[in-house]
Amino acid sequence: MIRLLFYVSVAFISAHELDAIRQHEWRAFPIMRSLGDAAGYHLFVLLHVPLWIAIFWLIDTPAFQIGFDIFLVLHAAAHHLLRRHPLLTFDGALSHLLVYGAAAFGALHLFLAT
Repeated sequence: MIRLLFYVSVAFISAHELDAIRQHEWRAFPIMRSLGDAAGYHLFVLLHVPLWIAIFWLIDTPAFQIGFDIFLVLHAAAHHLLRRHPLLTFDGALSHLLVYGAAAFGALHLFLAT
């Protein structure tokens, strides 16, 4: 059951990353924004390839899971702190569900796994 909680958190953050593409999240990062939309989009997507390889490679490693859980909580906190940033448009219910759902399942997994 604990393993399933972690997989659910990974599913939520995966869906959030799809939403991040729709929301043009790369515009919030100065380097990617300076490249323009086409190049920023390509870089944003391509940077996720090694990221997802690492996640899939390490997904069953307990230390990685704990670190990822902490990341999910901090990621949600960053979204909350930046909620009024003019270049971030994660203001819909679905966007919030994905970000905060990942954090909630990550926090629950962290609590039960440690």
